Amino acid sequence: MVNVHTDICPHWEQDDRRCLLSCSGLYLPVQEHIDIYCQGGNYGSCSQFINGADVDDTASVAHGLNLRRYSRVPARFSFRLAACEAEGVNRILDDAATTVDLSPGGIRCESYRSLEKGARVMFSLNGEFSDPPLQGIGQVKWCHSLENAPLYHAGIAFADPAVARAIRKRLGIVKD
Repeated sequence: MVNVHTDICPHWEQDDRRCLLSCSGLYLPVQEHIDIYCQGGNYGSCSQFINGADVDDTASVAHGLNLRRYSRVPARFSFRLAACEAEGVNRILDDAATTVDLSPGGIRCESYRSLEKGARVMFSLNGEFSDPPLQGIGQVKWCHSLENAPLYHAGIAFADPAVARAIRKRLGIVKD
């Protein structure tokens, strides 16, 4: 059961005393952490909350949960993706991708290329989004092919807090 009280983190499972953001094992926070972050209304500053993986849309809908940290804002902008590879080489994956929606936590994009879950990618939102273009690095959290179309939707979580601030500013989000 997910607690929906506004001062309590939406990812805190009070019955089991565990964090739902952990995807590589079980995270049982110590009491001090629980008091400050999980139940103390300061969950936006929690390292698990900031660095935790975004939840795949399919999983959260199937369980009737919305575990997203930020509301999504529908937006269509041209979007360029490159793979972050060893030795600083960046191979272009798709220079004609399109955003589907944005949030301070990440981007959902549409591409003709399948993206590998867990891969680090460089992205650039072109001048129609911001001038100069907004560039950053993110991690692919999920990727699904669309039925009856040669397209994929992928969720990319931002790796840099400066990108999140730029997105907030561009979208006019004062507080999440």
